[in-house]
Amino acid sequence: MKKRNRTRTTLAVVSSTLLLAGCGEDAVEGPTGGTGDNPAVLVVGQAYTPEEYLTYVRVFPDVPEGDVDFRGFREFGNANVYGEYGDVFVEQDGQVTRFSVNADLELVEGLTLSWEAYGITSANASYSVFVSPQRAYTFAPDLGVVLVWDPEAMVLSGTIPLDFPARPGSMETWAYDGYRIGDKVVWNVFSGDFDAIRQYPAVTLAMADADGDAPVRFVEDARCLGGGPSRVAEDGTYYVQAGAYYGYFLAYGERTNASTCMLAMKDGETELDPDFMVDYQGLTGSAVTDLWLPLGGDSYVVRAWDPEVPFPENPDDFWDNPALHSLLVDTKAGTSQPYPDLEGAIGIDGTARTVDGISYYQFNQNGYDVGGEVDVVALHPAGIRPKFHLHGFLLGLERLR
Repeated sequence: MKKRNRTRTTLAVVSSTLLLAGCGEDAVEGPTGGTGDNPAVLVVGQAYTPEEYLTYVRVFPDVPEGDVDFRGFREFGNANVYGEYGDVFVEQDGQVTRFSVNADLELVEGLTLSWEAYGITSANASYSVFVSPQRAYTFAPDLGVVLVWDPEAMVLSGTIPLDFPARPGSMETWAYDGYRIGDKVVWNVFSGDFDAIRQYPAVTLAMADADGDAPVRFVEDARCLGGGPSRVAEDGTYYVQAGAYYGYFLAYGERTNASTCMLAMKDGETELDPDFMVDYQGLTGSAVTDLWLPLGGDSYVVRAWDPEVPFPENPDDFWDNPALHSLLVDTKAGTSQPYPDLEGAIGIDGTARTVDGISYYQFNQNGYDVGGEVDVVALHPAGIRPKFHLHGFLLGLERLR
């Protein structure tokens, strides 16, 4: 996970061990179980103080249950964590280290690759996509480069030119996420100025060849304001949420009449489909939404702003406002109905994490704060099912094997 401002996180963050203050001695680990040969699920958590972010990594045999603290987790600083090909890659302070996972589900430190010489010294400066066991791309728009490296040998292979389109100097640019889609790699990119509350008024995708070194090309679509996670459906369709950064820039930015929507790119295509657009206003009754959590197929859990409630005068009060109400929507059928199980909950980020076809989400009643902890629940069309309580925040949850 990457902390992008004080109210929201997006993905990947973290060596020593830390017991968080307030964790009870009776906290228990998750149960054994799962399927396959020595199953393994990666859990990445985060805690922070006003001075630093700390990230915690541990592998369980299955999605944990009950009360989970960070005892037994490996601690890092502010970093990105990726689970790929059964290994765990931790990027921190300009270096990425590969950890294997042994039969006891312990992290075993392996080779380290440094790209500090290229100017990547912070986890907030990059986003990596793994193309194959021998090829990975690290997207660094501030440096005008995509690093190409070998996750198996842990060596740099070269660079790909990244001539990013011009943005106003006050805007920061970063990738929400990235995917390999067929023969290309796609990053969903956001540019915005959080002080001036001004964003670039279009969805922007950066697209590279998965197996070649051609310069990165860019796809832009001004039908809606960018800002939201993307996903790849089972049929290979790429969906991107164009939601004005959880509705924040729509509520307070320059283009208050702009649209928010879901856009799509069909498998094998290199442009966003001009005939596909799910309008947030028409489907949910509000153009301002802060969650689109996939349940499978065309179903999502959404939190939409009550259009009868004005936005708070202070933008800092926008995030955890009770005017957001939860809905179960079907984008294909065009239907929307209440989803009461998340009413009143404060979302920590805008991402659902999927393991074995089930989406998991974290929330609490206090928001993202020092010493915070969350409940992680499984999302189902009929409602939520509690899974585990974490003494910290959840940054990653995925099956390794």
